[in-house]
Amino acid sequence: MTTSRKFLLVLVAAAFLVSQAFAHHSTSGIYHEDQELELTGTVQEWAFINPHPYLTITAPDATGVMRDWDISYGGAAVVHLQRQGYTKETFAIGETITVIGHPAKKAGVYGLLMEGGGNIPTRADGTPVVKGGSMF
Repeated sequence: MTTSRKFLLVLVAAAFLVSQAFAHHSTSGIYHEDQELELTGTVQEWAFINPHPYLTITAPDATGVMRDWDISYGGAAVVHLQRQGYTKETFAIGETITVIGHPAKKAGVYGLLMEGGGNIPTRADGTPVVKGGSMF
């Protein structure tokens, strides 16, 4: 095999591996990236665990029916959220918070993506739950 063919083979393999890594953490097929939704609800669960922490709140849907919403921080791990100030005590079960993010695409799925650190939940009095900043 010639050197140029070997180089091409390595380049194709690398491109494939990179695309797989992005696909694993991609959210574009799950959430409406062009839409934002604001929810005010009650914290049901806060699991500050790896590989990805998650938050569940009960809040009304567009018709006013109370639903359990899964609030995702995308591909963020505990260490990423710690850099913004999150801890396992950030949310108390039963407290009221407001979140803003991208809603799930699939009908009947109640999920919201808060990605990149720009959208930080606020408490009932309007104060952010963490100071924020870069996750990385």
